[in-house]
Amino acid sequence: MKRRVHIVGAPRSGTTLMAELMIAGFRFDGHASHEMSIFMRPDRPVGLFCSKNPQDVLHVRPLLAIDGNLWVIYVLRDPRDVIVSRHGKAPDKYWSNLFVWRWYHHAAGRILQHPRCILVRYEDLVREPDAVQAELMRRMPFLDRQCAFSEYHRIANPSAGSLKAMRGVRPVSAGNIGAWRRHKPRLAAQLAMHGDISAELIALGYEQDDGWLSELKGIRPDNQLSHLQEKLSVKKRIRMQVRRTVGILRYLSGLRERVPVCMRSD
Repeated sequence: MKRRVHIVGAPRSGTTLMAELMIAGFRFDGHASHEMSIFMRPDRPVGLFCSKNPQDVLHVRPLLAIDGNLWVIYVLRDPRDVIVSRHGKAPDKYWSNLFVWRWYHHAAGRILQHPRCILVRYEDLVREPDAVQAELMRRMPFLDRQCAFSEYHRIANPSAGSLKAMRGVRPVSAGNIGAWRRHKPRLAAQLAMHGDISAELIALGYEQDDGWLSELKGIRPDNQLSHLQEKLSVKKRIRMQVRRTVGILRYLSGLRERVPVCMRSD
């Protein structure tokens, strides 16, 4: 690959939407059909490639240091909205939780100052998609626009996996900003389990102080578990670290697994 643009972020932050906007909005020689690990590569030569895998926010720091052709987009979303979002694979459960969001966002904090890592706020993306697209073109001048982000739904052709994650294709909308206010019992339960997030919200500019907590007074917590685990065992952390180390070594050696990808037909 000449260049790769890889999208990461906490689960339910809008990474699938970001990927579909990129694929529709810019000319790529190939792209992943849905999620594709950074440790995998296309099964054929490709110039400019787009892929996404939220979990890779945990792994890309050393790869940015060693691969000058890798560009990373980190999608940030209000964690309160993240933890009340549902996925088409398990529509009866909340998908993620504050433990996972904190874990992923902490990892992101270690790469955001890198010149080839671009922060995209979900809220900006859905409010002003074309302005975000223009900023991406400024940061990545090799991108060639073929469609405005605001019009992506007219030409998008997502895979079944992407359709499930987004729960359908529709025009970009800001309708889900502040969705946590419709799920206050869920948020109350997550704060009780994982602790207050006011400091993070203030640091990220989502709140000016902790006054927002008053909206949860008297709310009875909904203690249902998330689809993703609320914590990780030591054994699983060790397994993940081993896989990460092996993946980085294979990345360095060029022995990454090759996988089929979607290629341009024109």
